[in-house]
Parts: sequence; C-alpha cells; structure tokens
Amino acid sequence: MDALLAEKNHDNIRFAVHGLQDLPAISPMASKLLNVIGDENITIHQLAEIIRQDASLGARIIGLANSAYFGQCEPITSVEDAIFKALGLRLTQNMALGIVLSGPFNSGLQCAAFDRNSFWLKAVLTASLAQGFCHLLEDKNLIDADTAYLAGLLNEFGLMPLVYLFPEQMDTLFVRRSNGEHLHDILRKELGTDQHEVGAYLARKWKVPADVIDVIAHFSEQDYEGENKLLVQLIRFCSQWVTQYMENENWDSLPQNTDVLLECSGLEREQVLKLFKQQHEKSTALESMAKALAEN
Repeated sequence: MDALLAEKNHDNIRFAVHGLQDLPAISPMASKLLNVIGDENITIHQLAEIIRQDASLGARIIGLANSAYFGQCEPITSVEDAIFKALGLRLTQNMALGIVLSGPFNSGLQCAAFDRNSFWLKAVLTASLAQGFCHLLEDKNLIDADTAYLAGLLNEFGLMPLVYLFPEQMDTLFVRRSNGEHLHDILRKELGTDQHEVGAYLARKWKVPADVIDVIAHFSEQDYEGENKLLVQLIRFCSQWVTQYMENENWDSLPQNTDVLLECSGLEREQVLKLFKQQHEKSTALESMAKALAEN
C-alpha cells in the first residue's frame, strides 16, 4: 500500500511540474524587458524609462550598481546613472530580466534548505566566468559574450519554480544533495523532471532568447550537437567549475570536460587557469552582487 501511495504521489508531482498550472503568469515588466533584450538601438534613457515603471526593480538595479563589484566612489541614486556609470546597457537588461523572472517565486518561500544567496552567487559566478571566457576567444563571433552571460545567469532558473511549487519535497531533496548526491539526479528520480526541463519549459513559454533556451534545455545532454553546441558546453563547463569552487574554494581545479571545451574553443589550458584565478580574486565583489540580487 505504501509503495502504491508513493507511486501515486510521484505521478501527481510529475503531472503538476509538467503542467506548471499553479505558477504565476509572466509579468508585464518581464515581457517589456524581453522585447528589448539584445536591441542594439535602445538608449540608456529608454531602458531607464522601462525600469522606472517598476519602483522595486529600479531600486534593485540601483542597489546592484552600488554593490562592491562596481567600486563606485560616490553613491548612485538614479537608474540612468546605474546604467551609464556601472552596469552598461546589456548587463542592466540581463540583470533586470533575471530579477523580474524570479520575482513571482520569491515571496512566501517555505523551503528552509533553499539558500537564495547561494543560488544567485552560483548564477552570477557562472555568468561572469562565461563572459570572461568569451573575451578570450580569437573569433568573437563564436559566442556573443552578453548572451553567454544571460545563459549563465538563467541556466538553473528552473529551481525557483520547483521550490515555489514543492517547498516541502525540495527541502528534503536539498538536504539529500548536501550528503553528496547530484541535485539533477535526485530531481529526475524523485520528481520525474529537473531544474533544466522546468526552466526550458518556462523559457519557451515566456519567449526568452532562443540561444538561452538551448542552453537550459540541453544543459545535461553531453552529446548535444545543435547549433549552440559551444555555448552549451561553455555554460556547463562554467557551472561545473563554480560548483567545485563554491564547495572547496580551490580555483585551480579543472572540470572534467575541460579538454573537450579547449578543443572546440582553441584556447590553451594556461589561459583558462588565468581566468579561474581572476574569478577567484573578484569573488568577494561578486558576492555583493549576488546578495543584491537575492534581496526581496
């Protein structure tokens, strides 16, 4: 009887996750930001005007600009200055989108084991490392650095709706993860899905840029051969390094798939190690950015 109940509960969870019928709809602000993502013609004033329509978002963007990562000598007090003096257009778009997409899932979370600060720190570290990697490429057309940043920022976004939908189950699963099991494997076994499947579903529904959708959807597919193969490999590589780094703070440990990425990108091992060291040196500043993102 217990086995039947467990199986029924598993099926119910799987159905709810795939239907996602209890999730909030995308906000009007998120739709506006998605419409201007990657728009090369948008001006600082136009972007600031969009962001100011949501007072909370404007305050978060200003808070990000004042974080230690940007090292401002004087406090920034306006959205325009946040964009012009610190973040820049594309980073502001990416950060604002990350904030508004996660917004509906922030309120009333009842999952004690979900560490919002760690979630955003991993996202920011992955995004920053991916962007830095793109700047090393001789052929800048291989991967757009800003797209890589957004893909790194959102690649595990699907965790938030899972925590929102199933706080008690996820609380237990996060505890199991701390005992050494991989979260992806645990989620597939217990929920019949994972953060990437859920994230890709929402990304498609919300019309997130197609390159970013590919990264989320194919993150766990080691044999993925689509047009965004290098981008998928890069975000996977960066995410693996960040996971290792957050667990033991050894910046010079190379992820398992390093050789594959080096072969595809044409980079040398020494270049990658230098980039890892740079990430390590600015990790404290990036923590301040993650903390600003994690605030309700």
